Amino acid sequence: MALRQHFVCGGEYMKYGHLERINVTLRALGPVFIGSGESFNKKEYIFNSSQGLIHFLHLPRFVSFLKSRNLLNSYEKFLIDPRSKDLHKFLLDHNVQEDDYSAFVIYSIEAGEAAQAPNFREVLPFLKDPSGHPYIPGSSLKGALRTALGAYLLKRDNWDRLRQDIERADTNINARRYLKREKDVLERQLYYRLQIRNPRDNRPVSGAINDFMQGIRISDSAPLDFSSLTLAGKYDRKPDGTVSPLPIFRECLKPDSEASLVITLDLPVLAKVGLTLGDIEKSLHSFADEYYANFEQHFAELSDDAPLAAQQGVDIILGGGAGYVSKTLTYNLFPQTDKALALVAKIMSKQFPARHGHTRDVNVHRISPHMLKTARYAGQYYQMGRCELIFN
Repeated sequence: MALRQHFVCGGEYMKYGHLERINVTLRALGPVFIGSGESFNKKEYIFNSSQGLIHFLHLPRFVSFLKSRNLLNSYEKFLIDPRSKDLHKFLLDHNVQEDDYSAFVIYSIEAGEAAQAPNFREVLPFLKDPSGHPYIPGSSLKGALRTALGAYLLKRDNWDRLRQDIERADTNINARRYLKREKDVLERQLYYRLQIRNPRDNRPVSGAINDFMQGIRISDSAPLDFSSLTLAGKYDRKPDGTVSPLPIFRECLKPDSEASLVITLDLPVLAKVGLTLGDIEKSLHSFADEYYANFEQHFAELSDDAPLAAQQGVDIILGGGAGYVSKTLTYNLFPQTDKALALVAKIMSKQFPARHGHTRDVNVHRISPHMLKTARYAGQYYQMGRCELIFN
C-alpha cells in the first residue's frame, strides 16, 4: 500500500464556554464495515447474480405479500428444507417477478465481488439506525481516536516497568486471561488520569469515571444513503503479496462515501491531562505513521492496489475487519521492533489455533499478524477500513 501524505487539518471551530465543537467529515478511502452483529443467509435476502444486485427484505411486509399470494405455506416449507437455499429461485419458481419487489424490499445494493463468487452464502450487514438507514456511530470514531491518543501518551512517560511485566507475563494461563492484568494496568495508567475524588471523604475514585476520554464526545453521523453501500469480500494478504480470498462478505461503505460528524471537546477536562485539539491532530498523524512503519510497509504492493492517500485530512482506520494492529498499542508500547514483534506473535499464537501459523510470524514472515486485511471493489484492492478524517 502506498505511503501516505500529510496535510495540516485546518478549519474554524465553534466555542461554547468550556466546550469546543468541531465539524468533521469522514471519507471512506476503502470499504468500511460497521457491523450490526447480525448475519443473513441466502434464504433471508434476494440475490440476483445476473444483475449483480442484492435485495433486503422488510420481513412483515414480505409475510403479508406471501399471504396475499397464498404462498406462506410454501415459504415455510422452503425455510425448513435444507436442499433449498436460494430465495431468488424460490420466488421465480412461484411466479414472483421483480416488479413485485417494491411491496416488500427495503433497499437494494450492488453485490460487488459476491456477484462472481461461487461460494457466496452469508451477508454480514452494516449497522442501521432506528429508521433502517446506515450510519457511522460516534463510538466507532471515538474508539479509533482513543487508540491514537493512547499511542501518543505512551511517548510522554517511562513505561519500562510495564514493558517488563508484559514480557514476563505467564503464558500458561488461558488466552482470555493472558495479559489481562497487564492490559488493565496499561488502561488505568494511560486513560484514567482525571484524579476525581469522592467529595465526602476526598479519596480518589477508581474506575472509568477518571477516563479523560469523557472530555471528548462524538455524535453519530446523519443517516447515509443506501447507494453508499456495497458488498465486499475478505482478502487476506501475506507479506509476499499472496492473497487468500475468504467466503466472508460484508455490507460496507463504498470508497469515497462521506459522513458528517461533530466532535465536542470539554477543554477543562482535556487540560487536566495536557491535551489540546492540536495534540489530537498530532496523535492521529503519528499513529498513522507508526502503523505504516510497524506493520503496513511489510506487505508487498500489488499492481491493482487502489491509491489510498488522504488528500485533505489524516488517515484513520475504522470499523470491523481492519486487523489487530489498527486497534491495539502493542507495537507502540515497545520501541524495539523485535520485542514488539515477538510479543504480538505470542499473543496471536495464544488466541488462534496452530493452523493459523503464527508460530512462523517471527522467523518466516517477520511481521505479526502476518495478514493484511484487504477487500476488493471495482476490480481493485483496498485496505479494509481505511478512511480520511477531515477537520472542516
